[in-house]
Amino acid sequence: MALPLSPCGINCDICDAYKATQNNDTVLKQKLADDYKRRFNAEKPLSEFECDGCTEDGRKISFCARCDIRNCAYGKGYKTCAECDEYPCETGAFIWTKNSVSKANLDGLR
Repeated sequence: MALPLSPCGINCDICDAYKATQNNDTVLKQKLADDYKRRFNAEKPLSEFECDGCTEDGRKISFCARCDIRNCAYGKGYKTCAECDEYPCETGAFIWTKNSVSKANLDGLR
């Protein structure tokens, strides 16, 4: 069964953190940790890259668990930002950039 889209429009089924967690793929988790270190000049343990899906109970990537987009959508009672009259908004501007797949996913729901 395919997971629904996360509030921001990411498809969990193709998310590397989700796939790595569900397949217990430590090589892919290490790749994510290495990429994070390269991009943000900070280290995180592999456990911070475990995710059972944004819309599901269970583990969330550390930054997704406290995501402003997720908290905003769920706080308004929405499953995704596509339901919101204010979409696209400043809260999601960092992810909904030019050629954003997640924005295209949400636009398709509208």
